[in-house]
Amino acid sequence: MKFLISIFFLFFFFRAEAQTIQVKGLITDKATGQPLSGVTISFENSTSKTSSDAKGFYTILSKEKIKAIHFYGIGYRRLKLEMPAGHSHHMNIELEPQSEDLSEVSISVAHKPRYKNKDNPAVELIRRVIEHKKSNAANLQNYLSYQEYEKMNISLSMTTEKAKTSKLLKRLSFLKDNSDSLTRPGKLLTPIFMKEKMSHNLVYQNPFKQETSVLAENQSRIDQFIDEDGINEYLDKIYQRVDIYQNDIGIGNQSFMSPIAELAPQFYKYFIIDTLKDVSPMQIKLMIAPRNKEDVLFLGYLYISLDGKYAVQKATLSVNSKININWVKEMNISLQYHQDKTGHYYLGKSVMAMDLGLFKEGASIFGERTLFINDFVSSPAPLNLPLKLKPVEGKSMQPVPMAELRPEKLTQIEEMAYKNIDSLKNSKPFKRAMGVASFLLSGYLGQGKVEVGPFNSFYSFNPVEGLRLKVGGRTTDLFSKRIFFDGHVAYGSRDQKWKYSLGTVLSLSPGSIYEFPVKSLTLRHSYETQIPGQDLNFLEDDNFLLSFKRGVNDKWLYNRKWIFEYLNEMENHLSFKVAYKNQILDPTGGLRFIALTDAGHMEVPDITTSEFTAEVRWAPHEQFYQGKRFRRPIRNEYPIFTLRGSVGVKGFLNGDYNYQNLTFNVFKRAYFSQFGYSDIILEAGKVFGKVPFPLLTIHRANQSYAYELPSYNLMNFMEFMSDRYASINLEHNFNGFILNKIPLVKRLQLREILTLKVLSGSLSSKNEPVEGSGLYQFPRDRHGNVVSPALGATPYVEGSVGISNIFKILRMDLVRRFTYLDHPRISKWGIRAKIKVDF
Repeated sequence: MKFLISIFFLFFFFRAEAQTIQVKGLITDKATGQPLSGVTISFENSTSKTSSDAKGFYTILSKEKIKAIHFYGIGYRRLKLEMPAGHSHHMNIELEPQSEDLSEVSISVAHKPRYKNKDNPAVELIRRVIEHKKSNAANLQNYLSYQEYEKMNISLSMTTEKAKTSKLLKRLSFLKDNSDSLTRPGKLLTPIFMKEKMSHNLVYQNPFKQETSVLAENQSRIDQFIDEDGINEYLDKIYQRVDIYQNDIGIGNQSFMSPIAELAPQFYKYFIIDTLKDVSPMQIKLMIAPRNKEDVLFLGYLYISLDGKYAVQKATLSVNSKININWVKEMNISLQYHQDKTGHYYLGKSVMAMDLGLFKEGASIFGERTLFINDFVSSPAPLNLPLKLKPVEGKSMQPVPMAELRPEKLTQIEEMAYKNIDSLKNSKPFKRAMGVASFLLSGYLGQGKVEVGPFNSFYSFNPVEGLRLKVGGRTTDLFSKRIFFDGHVAYGSRDQKWKYSLGTVLSLSPGSIYEFPVKSLTLRHSYETQIPGQDLNFLEDDNFLLSFKRGVNDKWLYNRKWIFEYLNEMENHLSFKVAYKNQILDPTGGLRFIALTDAGHMEVPDITTSEFTAEVRWAPHEQFYQGKRFRRPIRNEYPIFTLRGSVGVKGFLNGDYNYQNLTFNVFKRAYFSQFGYSDIILEAGKVFGKVPFPLLTIHRANQSYAYELPSYNLMNFMEFMSDRYASINLEHNFNGFILNKIPLVKRLQLREILTLKVLSGSLSSKNEPVEGSGLYQFPRDRHGNVVSPALGATPYVEGSVGISNIFKILRMDLVRRFTYLDHPRISKWGIRAKIKVDF
């Protein structure tokens, strides 16, 4: 009993000692009497902490023994009060404004204090902004609807002194008459590109889908002489939409970390500059700067609301000239955010101005992109809107004149642009200059119905053909926009054989065969040489520079081929392709087809394949540069999936074998903010059926000195074959994250690259060439050694360390091969180069 009574008194004693202390009240501005939200309230030597609500009220509790209470609001002096006796208190607090904290603002003083995040009011503020980002950002809602006006103008910029001596302005005097000298003091701006577009957009976030209807569009430009539409995609990539509420902001191939990203306090410095009381709600002006001047980060100011939402209302951003970004001499970004009916913030207006130093000192390209967003509606639930917007058919159709849709009037230079560019396009000197530019960029000569080219493959050489001369050509849009012809003839001095190719493409859609989305029929016949397993992206096989190869390169094929293909691309970037291909493969050089039969070894003159192919490709939000006769992808963060299958039919149009082939490929570019980006390629494939080695998967090798991501740069041609395989290629571009921090080296603005390529495969027993199998003997060298073994249990592995942005145009890689080092005539190390122009 005594024990129980003792326990009772002890429990009562400690319970009495641990009674909860409660403090509540209202916090106001001492000068204005207005309630203050977001004020931090904490007990001294305690973990208890809270903040005032939107109306200035607060309540804080603690079971600890408390001696003092602290009040702190951004832009106000700290207040410390002794805690009176008792357990329940009502305290109404007035805080005294403090417009600046000189210890934080005076950055340039001789002995400034070391910057740190701990106990830094500016960092506390930005962390509040980050915490509230998801609740503030309208673009994170599931459904969005808005009208967007886009205005893009590009001008040739010259200093006043340069303009006085410019031969261009003297020969084309109307350019000077229609130039602007007021927008940028000391510079003369001559417009060369002007585009306006008004559109209605619907965005569905989960799964992501965007519908756009163009309401009106105006443009006047000079680039049609070089290319019809492709420049738009590059401009969109360089002048990307900047939204502070995104964690990463892309500009070109660079990824800038947002100053309100989750990791931003580790890379940015923040300084409170002022409290703006003449706006409602009041705002804090916050300066941002990179901790390291060489990091790809923004400089500038954020304006943050003090209404408890901690929303970024406005931002002005620029970049440090020391960062590793090509061509950019100056960049300025202005962002203004508006609030929709649901209380979320959306980007109402943005202006990005960029000065690109592409020419000699005194001349550059100045571009400015302006976006206005109106009629913005966001909702977590489906909007009462049509599931699909009807696009306006035809670019020339404008249901409403642009002048009635513009949210603001054009500036003087923008009004001059339309007249200026039309006059420029009609001048003979300009037409001649554009003809030369078109030849250099496309490789084709001629401005009429037929072009001759490409010039870089007029002459080449290889061990089989010797000196190879080639003449080719193609029709242009002036011949027809719906049907295209192209072809070439070539002659080899060593084999003394003529090769040729002739093809035609018929567009089944209203536009040309290169205007997305494409629907077309292709018919092509050719008789050409081919290296088994060589797969070059966007390059002619007989490009002169690719004539230079390492090692032995004597195993070739003559390929007589017919192909018929149907392609259908859909607006959602899902496409499918079906084709029939018939080809006769005739070995030449050091390659022979030796059949291992019961009767002995028998040389086979050729193989005929009769093959049906189907391909499904999905590339969501894909962008590409569309030239006159080619299309090249502009990489973004979205993956590309490709599934390809083929069936060989024996006996159909002389086909020699039955077989099936299935391949699946995934490409993904992943951005890692300050740490650069990675390109990832995953691929797997399988060959079904018993086939000789020319019909196996001959893995992509590269014996040229040009670096290629999809190929194995230290693998010899035909070195490995498989009937099932899987591979992964990784390439990470650090964008100068490391080299930019090394003294002296950082001046070169180099960029580091790491790659790793792993290939695993095998060959089933039915496809092993053994005596009596009827299969073909694997290729051998002149000493009788097998040069094309199957992959074993060990995967093929190679990696490289590279430096890009050398002179802003060159990439160099040191490549290392890690496995199968005992194979004859292989290289463990190699130097590879590539022309790579980056932003």
